[in-house]
Amino acid sequence: MEKHNYHRNLVKKIFEMQELEIPHQPYSHEQRKLASIEEGNLQKLRKCQKERFEGKLGKVADEPLRHEKNMSIIVLTLASRAAIRGGLSPELAFSMTDNFICTIERMNNIEQIIKVLPEYEAEFALCVNRLKHNNRQNSYVETAKDYIYKHLHNIDIHKLWEHVGINGDYLCRLFKKYEGITVKEYILMQKIDHAKDLLRYSVYRIEEIAVYLSFGSQSSFTTAFKAKTGMTPNQYRKLYYEKEE
Repeated sequence: MEKHNYHRNLVKKIFEMQELEIPHQPYSHEQRKLASIEEGNLQKLRKCQKERFEGKLGKVADEPLRHEKNMSIIVLTLASRAAIRGGLSPELAFSMTDNFICTIERMNNIEQIIKVLPEYEAEFALCVNRLKHNNRQNSYVETAKDYIYKHLHNIDIHKLWEHVGINGDYLCRLFKKYEGITVKEYILMQKIDHAKDLLRYSVYRIEEIAVYLSFGSQSSFTTAFKAKTGMTPNQYRKLYYEKEE
């Protein structure tokens, strides 16, 4: 019965499309847009985003707002896969997609969704572009960076070495060569960057952020943060904290 309904609805949809003579947007347009993200070519992506066709994207929900949100999920999922093919860390691409989708889910205005979606696509292209311009990459270093990103809140340096498959001294030399800093300095830099985001966009207390990022104490977190940013976590939050609308 369910299979019968599926075929009946599909036949109805095809008939309506043919009767109204409103086709879907050309597949070649989608391929060009995804290729521009994979290449990290923002200019090419913007050009694709401005293209207009006789067809439409299709209908993925009966209610207009739900349709726009569902369509955004499809577009962002495809964009993230294109970015991964372009070299972006899968974990980062998935996290970006989750964040973008959750943000769109909270929106109740179709025009707002239509406005932000191209910018979210552009973020994927920009991330790939930054990777493409970093020609001095090393597979061990990139594997280590991906592991650090996934386990930043509770990083075990020995498990990192085991995951990468080389000893700590060699990995540290590679980091110095390709990143200009040691592994431990890179981890600290990533923790401080993440702490900035948490201070700016979350309501977590400073002591909670210190614990989450595995600093020995709030005092050690404050010292490390000030050494890197020139201000305490409290000063940074007061200056940059953004309340969610």
